[in-house]
Amino acid sequence: MAALNRRDLLRLLASAPLAAGFSCTEAEVSAANDLAQAARTAAAAGTSYAPKFFTAHEFGTVRVLADVIMPRDERSGSASDAGVPEFIDFIMQDEPKLPEESRRQ
Repeated sequence: MAALNRRDLLRLLASAPLAAGFSCTEAEVSAANDLAQAARTAAAAGTSYAPKFFTAHEFGTVRVLADVIMPRDERSGSASDAGVPEFIDFIMQDEPKLPEESRRQ
């Protein structure tokens, strides 16, 4: 079994409270997985991602800020390499199902 490094541990710890805050159905999870796979395929093919929530300028800003938070180093890639800006764009599109739910936006 591989040792858990500090970055992986922080990622795991940070995702636990976030995961508890999301109430996703199996269909939503499947749709998110399909979109993530499509984004990875497009990135591998050199096709640029077209944001669906942000303008092109806003998406560029999100990409820069994500890479400032998690930059590329000698051991791992940056937030952009991991598809974080695309994930943020996907999450921002999500609308609440009930009127009393707060908007993630």
